[in-house]
Amino acid sequence: MNLEEIDQLLADWKFKLDIVSQNLIDLHELSAYQRLYGISGFPKVDLTGVTQTRVNPVLDVMNELFENFDLLVQTIDKAVQLRAVIPIFLAPPQKIQEIEDLLTKPSIHLSIKKIPLAQRGLLSATHSVNAITPQELLQLMTSSFQAAKDVVVAVDEVWSHLEPSLLSIEAETLQLQHLAESLKVNCSEEISALTQKIKQQRVSIESDPLGVNEEFIKSIQPQVSKLKAMLEQAKQQRESVRLGLLAAREHLFNLHEIHHQAEVTFDESLQKITDHSKLQNPITKEEIQALSLWLERLEIKFNEGLFNPVRVGLENWTAKVKEYIATEKKACAANKAPLDLRAELRGRLDALTAKALARGCVEDTILQEIAQQAKQLLFTRPTPLDQAAELVSKYEKRLNSYPNF
Repeated sequence: MNLEEIDQLLADWKFKLDIVSQNLIDLHELSAYQRLYGISGFPKVDLTGVTQTRVNPVLDVMNELFENFDLLVQTIDKAVQLRAVIPIFLAPPQKIQEIEDLLTKPSIHLSIKKIPLAQRGLLSATHSVNAITPQELLQLMTSSFQAAKDVVVAVDEVWSHLEPSLLSIEAETLQLQHLAESLKVNCSEEISALTQKIKQQRVSIESDPLGVNEEFIKSIQPQVSKLKAMLEQAKQQRESVRLGLLAAREHLFNLHEIHHQAEVTFDESLQKITDHSKLQNPITKEEIQALSLWLERLEIKFNEGLFNPVRVGLENWTAKVKEYIATEKKACAANKAPLDLRAELRGRLDALTAKALARGCVEDTILQEIAQQAKQLLFTRPTPLDQAAELVSKYEKRLNSYPNF
């Protein structure tokens, strides 16, 4: 081998060492690698099960891999140093051979092993030396790296995928627990079971990631989704009932308003109208008070989280309050009708007397007498509406008997 070939071989080794160095650095920077070794601030994981069986041998292999890399670098560096002192011209053959031997022959001593006395002859050495060429060492390191990388990457993939998934499920479960508490829904057994499963799985993922079945995540997610759906339904029911209770308060307010109108018109008709046969009594205050107390009980139960019973009770309450409102509206209309008729008759009489004045009929004593009698009835309490209406009609009929001018 000449000097040019030596230089090319050294250049090839530099390129290979750069690649090996970068790959080892990348492997070392994996968080899984650092956790497995307990370096870079990570506590060393106490492995169990399948992961312990597969990873522990790899940890030893990785230690040897870095040690062998150091040996390889030292050997190549030594060759580079020897080459640096060889002149370009008239290079000493023995120096070139020394470099060639370093690069191509078993120049790297991997280990020194003591030979037991029983296995030695009289001329046998006490130790055996395991020597290997740089290329053979590189091939050995390549196999070791591949085996170690496969295991470490497998662990890293599990931790990178399952741990965030589990954290997400755990966070969602905690949110559901808070939601259940706010809704006063008792699902402590479901939450406790999920929490226990998540806790057990977290331990398994930490200590035996290669033994974890990903189906667990797929199996637990439907349980979380089912609980979430149940609580979301409860939340919607709660909101529906809450809005229903607000509407109930508005209904109750309207009932008080219309009840007051019904009472006022009833009392006024009693005072101003003689015929009470068509008047309708408003519902009693006791009935309204009972309805109000009923609503208060529903609101108390709602605050206790009894949404379904409250929902049913609220439906019945709403039907009753609407019935009362309809009854009071009818009563109000019935009680107001005679008052409206009284006012209408007053207006008709005023219009007719104005018409009589315009026609010059005011001196008609009969019209004057009819008008006086009608006014007497319409402007005193109580008013007999039938008589008053008859007088107004009689006045109108006589007035209309006069010819138009």
